[in-house]
Parts: sequence; C-alpha cells; structure tokens
Amino acid sequence: MKSVLRHLNMSKLITVFGSTGNQGGSVVRAILQHPELSKTWKIRGITRNPNKPDAQAMIAKGVEMVQADLNSKESILEAIKGSNAVFGVTNYWEKASLEHEVKQGKNLADAAKEAGIEHLVWSSLPYVSKVTEGKLHNLHHFDSKAMVEEYITSLSLPASFVLPGYFMSNIPGSIRPDGSHYSLSWLFRPDTQIPMLDVPSDFGKFVASCLADPSSTQGKHTMAASGWFTPLDVCKAVEACTGAKCDYNEIPIDQYSGSKELFDNLMMILDYDYYGPGAHDGVKTSHQIVDSVGGFGKFAAFEDFLKEIGL
Repeated sequence: MKSVLRHLNMSKLITVFGSTGNQGGSVVRAILQHPELSKTWKIRGITRNPNKPDAQAMIAKGVEMVQADLNSKESILEAIKGSNAVFGVTNYWEKASLEHEVKQGKNLADAAKEAGIEHLVWSSLPYVSKVTEGKLHNLHHFDSKAMVEEYITSLSLPASFVLPGYFMSNIPGSIRPDGSHYSLSWLFRPDTQIPMLDVPSDFGKFVASCLADPSSTQGKHTMAASGWFTPLDVCKAVEACTGAKCDYNEIPIDQYSGSKELFDNLMMILDYDYYGPGAHDGVKTSHQIVDSVGGFGKFAAFEDFLKEIGL
C-alpha cells in the first residue's frame, strides 16, 4: 500500500457529485473508510438538499455538504472551487434524455477545465453504438455518458473513467418465488458471464483507487465490476441464502417483450461481454489496481449482496 500512496500529500479536497446517491455515496464511504485516503482527502459532497437525512448523516461524518445544479456551469464552478479532484456522475433517468444528460456532463467538464481541476473521475459507460457498429443503438444511457467522456478527452482534462458493471440491484426482480422454490428467468445462457457490481459496497473502491494511483488510471477505462457471475452462480447464491432450490430458465430471444433499451443492455452482455473487446482483461487489471492500493477489503460476491438485502 505504501508504495502506491507515498506520493499523496495531506489535505487534498475532492468534490463528489451525487454524494447521497448510490455511486457518489459509495465513493464517500470508500474514502472515509480507507486507512490512508481518509487522512489525505477532505470530502465535499454535492446534494440538492443539504437538510435531508442522508446529507445530514454525511455532515456528521465530517463531509462538507453543498448544493449545486448540473444544469448550470456557474453553479458547478462555485461548488468545486478549491477542489483538487472531482467525481462526476449524472442520472439519465432523471429525464430519460440523452441530450439532457450530455449537456449536464459537458457543463461539469467545462467547469472542471475552467477551475483547473487536477483530476476528474467520470462515471462513464461503453459507447455501445460504436462498439457494436450500430447493431445496438437504443442504449442511450450508455452512449450519453460515453459522449461526455469523449468531450472530456477533447478538453485535455486529466481524467479517469470508471465504468460501472451491471448492477446487482437489477437482479432480484427476476428472482421469483415458485411454490417451495425460486426461479430465475433471463435471456442469457446458463453459463453467460456477467460483470456484476455491488454498487454500495464496491463502486467507490474503484474511484478511490483512481485518486490513490492516478498514473495507472488517467486517460483509461477502469472497469468497476465486483466479479463475473453467471445465471447459475446467481441461482447457487439464492440457494445458499434461502436453503430453497432455484431453477434457471433461459428465455428465447424471440420471446422478449420488454423495452428496446433493456433489450440492448442484455444483448450487450450476451454478445459483447458488456464492456466490449478486452472486457475480461480490463476487469482483471482494474481489480489489480484496487488491490495494489490496498485497504478496501474483498469484492462482494453475489451471495454477499443477497445477504445484505435480506433475501
């Protein structure tokens, strides 16, 4: 740990957008709980309402909480004033608009450039339309973040790009009680490997590692996945947690009846390993960076996630 962290100085400031949300909250906890980074980095959290309980809980832990509006570059500039680093994340589902999310991301990038931020860590995703050469073109909440990533790069900002894997929290809705046992139905083959992420537990570890070891992450993709898990692994975890049998059912693709966006998301996993070419090596390298920093504990298994949510 010391070899990676020896270059860090005391009293740096990181501003964390979405600090009371899933990703930003994970970043705050990862820094606060780390034996070295907690001494090095002061945290400023961005929230819409500093008076809400989640924000007050952060304040009680020593986090400075301020308001900011991603729709206003001036508001962002005021919020990040004096920061050495910024963690940026946007919420596509706020308006379900690619254009809106890209505009917010560009506002953040422009503000970071103007403020002279030393390190921007952007929560990005694969540029699906490009990776698949247009075969999958409905995954707007991926492409929007990738477009912002390209814009950040065009500004020559010192930036790391952390790409969260498939959220474990998306999965319990597909695990259904079926009499005395459970069933899981998906479009995937039983052995399809999915790079899953327990966001509250693990996402912040990847972002905090970017702060600790920027030379290994700036200008690169850090693939934030807790691990690779198959549908059969999910069923085994359900069985371990409940003591009841879990059956897996592969749904034929031609029987899918959900949204185009979700379909493309699933196809990105099935046909492109979610991250595209080099996915497995990328996840392995990202784990090695986190491990080299040290102090974060182990990555969550799916069984750990199920226990945490109380299945």
